[in-house]
Amino acid sequence: MIEQTDRIHHIPRVLYHWRRSEDSSAISVRQKPGQLEASRRAIEEYLKRRGEKARVTIDWRTHAFCIRRDLLEPHKISIIIRGGHEPLQLAQRIERLTATTGYPSYEIVVVQEENERLPRIPHRVLRASSAPGAAALDNFAVGKTDSAWILFLHTGLEPIENDWLAIMAEHIQRPEVGAVGAQLLNPGNAIEHAGMVLGLNGIAQPAFRGFPAENSGAGRHLLVTRNCSAVSGACILTRRQVFEEVGGFDESLPDGFADVDLCLKMRRAGYLIVYTPFAKLCWSQPQRDKIDMSGEAIMRERWSEVLERDPYYNPNLSRERADFSLGK
Repeated sequence: MIEQTDRIHHIPRVLYHWRRSEDSSAISVRQKPGQLEASRRAIEEYLKRRGEKARVTIDWRTHAFCIRRDLLEPHKISIIIRGGHEPLQLAQRIERLTATTGYPSYEIVVVQEENERLPRIPHRVLRASSAPGAAALDNFAVGKTDSAWILFLHTGLEPIENDWLAIMAEHIQRPEVGAVGAQLLNPGNAIEHAGMVLGLNGIAQPAFRGFPAENSGAGRHLLVTRNCSAVSGACILTRRQVFEEVGGFDESLPDGFADVDLCLKMRRAGYLIVYTPFAKLCWSQPQRDKIDMSGEAIMRERWSEVLERDPYYNPNLSRERADFSLGK
């Protein structure tokens, strides 16, 4: 059906019940294991008809499907990192980053304010003379690079496996995708970010924050690649063309809102925002919860409709917790 039309609307109501019998897959999907293989083939054939080169596998622990697309052309990626750290510490973190990044074509670009101390590193270092905030620094750095793809990365994040960037690139090569976010863990191996849910306890909340990393989450949301309304700006990959089309980061917004605003501008322009759990990074230190709320009024005025109802979060789910549990 989705190959024939895009006129599809979600009705957020319980419209179907499934009787559970002893030989029904409602009890256990393993009652009819053939249906999983049939579903896998259906997905594979759909991708083939679309001309997408990909492999479809079944996770037999969770019965979820995993699609790994071939990276057709590994475009050069500019990894933009903001300074503001002690030079030796920054240099050490960048060294660990390069040691755990197996992507074939990338550059590391460090951007910081002019009065900050510069680290001695074998990478590009940009000095912004009049960039008052994080969004302005990122926009400045984009203007000084020419790579087709751009990754904004917080220096406190360290990749867990060296294929993390290639996994994110699998999705940013898709023309319908505007930005890709990874699964971010805290030092205690719990979820810090797994996509964001809008309108809960403020502007946006990280999905499943605090859940153990090995937890599957409601509906296996932590284990499957999925679309969402926004991802964290601490690790976000985009295409230059899309970034420039939507005007980049809004420099009037603080760091905690500029990433959400960027994603929503991409959604408004017709692009998808993708979260992938197969690219994992971990914070080197616990993160503080304090967020600059000075831009909340701007966000509420600009995005009131989507904040009222996140299209990727069923209205019957909890409005207190971004864990996809049933609401009261």
